Amino acid sequence: MATSRKAKTTDHGARQRLIEATAKIMRDEGYAAATSRRVAAEAGVKQALVYYYFPTMDDLFVEVLRSGAEASLERMREALTHDDPLSTLWALNSDSRTTGLNTEFMALANHRKAIRAELKAYAERVRDIESAAVAVALRTRGLDLSEYPPVAVSMLIAQTARSLCNESAVGVTLGHQELREFVERQLAALAAHPQP
Repeated sequence: MATSRKAKTTDHGARQRLIEATAKIMRDEGYAAATSRRVAAEAGVKQALVYYYFPTMDDLFVEVLRSGAEASLERMREALTHDDPLSTLWALNSDSRTTGLNTEFMALANHRKAIRAELKAYAERVRDIESAAVAVALRTRGLDLSEYPPVAVSMLIAQTARSLCNESAVGVTLGHQELREFVERQLAALAAHPQP
């Protein structure tokens, strides 16, 4: 018994490699490719070690989501305190690498309740942070928050950027350049809005 405890505490690197391997496979090949065998091979460990650290694949997926979520939330909090949080929000959500992994978790959440609950909690935290940053930016520019509801503005920016990433991932690009230019013009106009 002491041996297994020692192994668990001394090989934390294997646990982290499993998390990173799962995220990589999900990004590159989709969540369905992230089997215990495939994850173990990618991490360079025996398959049994996957279940040693994570009793079920759902446990592993939840941990991948949590570890990525915490890092993303911290980056988001820092980035959205910059001078132009609206353009920063657009840039953050235009990152196809992050959007691709989020899309895989959305698909996985359709089939697994544990993932759905974790993703919902994360999405609500993201929306709160984004809305708060947008509220500050709009208020600073003297805009009427009842006319420009921060949650609606943040959702329009984030969802439009993510949608463009998702379409690009499958090769759909018709209208993308025009929409990007339009959004960037609107963001520039909001940023230049005279302060009260």
